[in-house]
Amino acid sequence: MMDPSSNRLRTTASLLLVLGAHIGLGVWALNWRVEALAVELPPAAMLIELPPQPTVAPPPAPAVIQQPTPEPEVVVAPKPKLVLEKPKPKPKPKPVVKQVKPEPTPPVPAAKPVEQAAPTATTAPAAAPAAQQPSTSSATAAAKATWQSQLLSHLARHKRYPDEARRRGIEGTSQVRFNLDHSGKVLSVELAKSSGNNALDQATLAMIRRASPVPTPPTELLSNGQLEIVAPFIYALERR
Repeated sequence: MMDPSSNRLRTTASLLLVLGAHIGLGVWALNWRVEALAVELPPAAMLIELPPQPTVAPPPAPAVIQQPTPEPEVVVAPKPKLVLEKPKPKPKPKPVVKQVKPEPTPPVPAAKPVEQAAPTATTAPAAAPAAQQPSTSSATAAAKATWQSQLLSHLARHKRYPDEARRRGIEGTSQVRFNLDHSGKVLSVELAKSSGNNALDQATLAMIRRASPVPTPPTELLSNGQLEIVAPFIYALERR
């Protein structure tokens, strides 16, 4: 049987040993430092924000150069022939002829031979007006031709080819009738025959109105102070 004092001694020694072990562990734990291992990490990726790229438009298609369509040139039409028409005079009433009973004529005495030569002298001057008539008519014809030429040249300066008809290549002939007074003023104008195109017809009527007054017509062509004219006007384009 063991001695109780020796048991206490061993117990006390055990407790002191355990206590010292705990104190030593505590001191060691306070002084112990874990050295961290340096781990080299790969460098972080750099993020760069780029501005949006401009949209590249496809190259423009080569421009097709359109050659300008040449406008057709106006052909100078031959001068129209003018028809001069004098206003028709009103018919005069026929005079009432009274029937007169013929009276018996007395017998004519026989003429003497000497007195028969007298009528030949009186009939000679009557031939003079007949000889002057051809020269008068030729002068009238010359004055008429000169005035017609002046009139046509004057109207040509006021002639306009309609732009729409020119672009569409429309041609035609408009015939108009117009009246003049003694001073050349246009009193009235109307379409005598259409060209088939309203633009050409209206251009012709406007030309006559725009050209008033025209050169003064000769007096011998007037009837009651007026003169009526019918004339065609040609609109033609030059073809290339």
